Amino acid sequence: MRLKPIQLLTVYLPVLLIDLAFSSILTNTSFYTSHLGLSTTFLGVLMAVSTGCFAVLAIPLGRLSDRIERRYILYAACLILGAVSIGLAFCRNSGHLMSIFPGIGVSMALFFPAYEAWLAEQEGEGELIHRIMLFNLFWSIGMTLGPALSSYLYGSANPFRPFYLAGIFAGLTLVTIWASRITKSDSPDLSVHTDESDPESPEILYPLLPVRMTYLHLARCANFVSWFSLGVLRQLAPKLMLEMGIRPTIYGNLMLTLGGVKTLAFVVLGTGYSTRWHYRFSPLLIVQLLAILSFLGIGLTQHIILWAFAFAIIGVSVAFTYFSSLYYGLDRHADKGNKSGWHEAILGGGILLGPFLGGISADSSLGVQSPYLLCAVAIAIAILIEILILFKNSRHRGNTPSR
Repeated sequence: MRLKPIQLLTVYLPVLLIDLAFSSILTNTSFYTSHLGLSTTFLGVLMAVSTGCFAVLAIPLGRLSDRIERRYILYAACLILGAVSIGLAFCRNSGHLMSIFPGIGVSMALFFPAYEAWLAEQEGEGELIHRIMLFNLFWSIGMTLGPALSSYLYGSANPFRPFYLAGIFAGLTLVTIWASRITKSDSPDLSVHTDESDPESPEILYPLLPVRMTYLHLARCANFVSWFSLGVLRQLAPKLMLEMGIRPTIYGNLMLTLGGVKTLAFVVLGTGYSTRWHYRFSPLLIVQLLAILSFLGIGLTQHIILWAFAFAIIGVSVAFTYFSSLYYGLDRHADKGNKSGWHEAILGGGILLGPFLGGISADSSLGVQSPYLLCAVAIAIAILIEILILFKNSRHRGNTPSR
């Protein structure tokens, strides 16, 4: 049974709203540190502290959501993020920011593992690709619009408006999750019927466990470095571009390009056609190689049109690696909260290291465009690790005696 439109909104809209709030905060904080005259290194450390809280807490809080009512955890996440959003408007120095920013990581660690598991329970076990596609579609829209809204609303005379807006979005998220309880009562059976005659072959969707685990490790490695790079673009690039003399609205348009292409890529990945790319290394390798070329273009040039094409390609790469990591990790697992926690912790580690190392790089003699070159190097290292993982597991299977 498919969800009605009103049920669809109350189930998927929360992740759009929470990501609108989250991405608005990150973008405006980056602008605001420039307004306060703080260094890029401090911004990288600030983001790393918040993301560190997220990465450390995602797994235990994901496991906690397997034991208690998930809605209560989601309510707590919304309340904490709303309080932090309003509190940021009263920060006037680095100490204020450092004391309040870890709350963002705590709220995200509460929200995403619990929400991903809660979402899977809302619609049963069928059509996993379709459900992940809708989830990715909604959060991608939120992540796309948040930086753009902050860029358009930011002004040196009143740099706090995006923080207030993020607080409103956090409150709306809580209301929407609460409303989903009402809509669910109107439809007691939200499970999705799975037709055994589905053209998606079980051999494609469900290979042997060793193969599935190999590709889960490959996807997690690729996803880690994708969010390493995306963390630089989301958390450092607003400040770096502002200091290069690039208007905030241009940054907003570039992130709209990245997010729009990423959203379209999620739609394609949610179709049955995309199953032919599952459990194949070559598509994963290609999108990462294209991402390397894109970051080299951003790091070595200052041509906005070229940057727009590069941001678009990076959007495709992020979509592919994220979709692969989440799909391979959630499929046919009972401990969905735990698996979601690992997924979020790994990408959280990428978001932690990217801005931290990128901030140090930007303040060094390498210059303000060096963080983008750092991203290219990180992706290249990840590809080498993935090849080693693939080779090691292939050799292991080759040495296993057949029955």
